[in-house]
Amino acid sequence: MIWRQTQLPEEISPTNDPSFNLVLTVGYEEKDSWNPLNGTTDKRNYKSKIKLVKNAPTGGKSVKEWDLPSWSLGDGIFYHTGSSTLFVLYGKDDEYGTLNQTLSLYPETGGAFSYPATPEKRIIFQMAPSPNGDLVALITANPAAEGEFSEFELNLIQISDKKIQSFPINFWTALPLYGIRWAEDGKKLFLRTPDRILVWAGKEIQETKSFPDCFTVSTNFGKWAYESASLGEGGNVVLGKKLPTPRQISNLDQIKLCR
Repeated sequence: MIWRQTQLPEEISPTNDPSFNLVLTVGYEEKDSWNPLNGTTDKRNYKSKIKLVKNAPTGGKSVKEWDLPSWSLGDGIFYHTGSSTLFVLYGKDDEYGTLNQTLSLYPETGGAFSYPATPEKRIIFQMAPSPNGDLVALITANPAAEGEFSEFELNLIQISDKKIQSFPINFWTALPLYGIRWAEDGKKLFLRTPDRILVWAGKEIQETKSFPDCFTVSTNFGKWAYESASLGEGGNVVLGKKLPTPRQISNLDQIKLCR
């Protein structure tokens, strides 16, 4: 029963510039499990490496790299070339795929910083950087009991000065009837709930009658912004069709799944 090093398949997260893409590799140790409740293997010591790869005629070239102390997921990493910032959710300990995650921001200047400062006291339901890369939106909550949460909030972090705007919201969950979506110009953030849509436009959140028809893609770059993404010959990233800009609608029943 020897621990052996292995890794998950590489995942790609396109940036706002099709020439630059993030490539995520998650490695860990595993061994055969005696307990069938643990799955086929026991796993521990997750580590993640993120590379910013630039496509070129001679092949993909890594221009920046980041090493993380735990696991991350392909839909939890974003990079924006305008603000030169990496946005990344990474997990707590070896609790792979759970809500126990921390947001770390790596701007080109000013030093990296994380949210929340005390991860055990808040969980992050959803994270989405703005299309212009200068803000990141978070839906957070406090764990109240096993599987229960309270004190739901919308938090907006300004990358340049690290200032945070926080707004209480009534309730949130991971169900599809809840979601956030940035406007294409990054000036508005829409929040979907089962019976109404809220909008933040810089100062407060309020109900709105006009909203996007798609919330299952929260911003216009990242893993789900394209129909496909794969590593091609020479290490260049090959992107499929980019998902279209959502239409503005006024009927909740017209909201659709976009991936």
